[in-house]
Amino acid sequence: MTKGLRRKAQEAFFMIDHLLQSDLPQVASLLRGLNALHVQRVPQRFHAEADDAALVGMLAQELDTGAEALVYRAEGVARGYLLWRLREVPRSAVERPRSLAVLDHIAVAPSWRRRGIARRLVAGFEAEIAARGCESWVAHVHSFNGPSRGLMQRTGAARAVEVYEKRLG
Repeated sequence: MTKGLRRKAQEAFFMIDHLLQSDLPQVASLLRGLNALHVQRVPQRFHAEADDAALVGMLAQELDTGAEALVYRAEGVARGYLLWRLREVPRSAVERPRSLAVLDHIAVAPSWRRRGIARRLVAGFEAEIAARGCESWVAHVHSFNGPSRGLMQRTGAARAVEVYEKRLG
């Protein structure tokens, strides 16, 4: 099989598309893994008590209230996803108006990592938001999440604002 035919055969099994309601249970599983990292590192803020139905409900509510998502499917199974919201920043006394997107979560199944899936999800996300007139996107990355920070930097994002938190008590 030639390289071109092999690539076309692979593309039939791997694709990035808009998230469907039927993807929610699989994406909830990916969210559980993403949340586990946050629970481990910031237990005072995050917990792992939600069952699958609660995670599916949370994702459905996000979509119902304006969030959008792309999913990477391989062999019909969601292997990664990226969830975002569009945001309009109005003109103010000090800022120019602009359209941007807020990348809220990105997760890839552990056995599918290091294959460029997250990078492809970001590229698909950028194409979607650019087509809608967005000038930029932002992502909040926890300071402990080196892999996410690295992904953001590899996609060309640069640190723009630092947020500091002090816990009282």
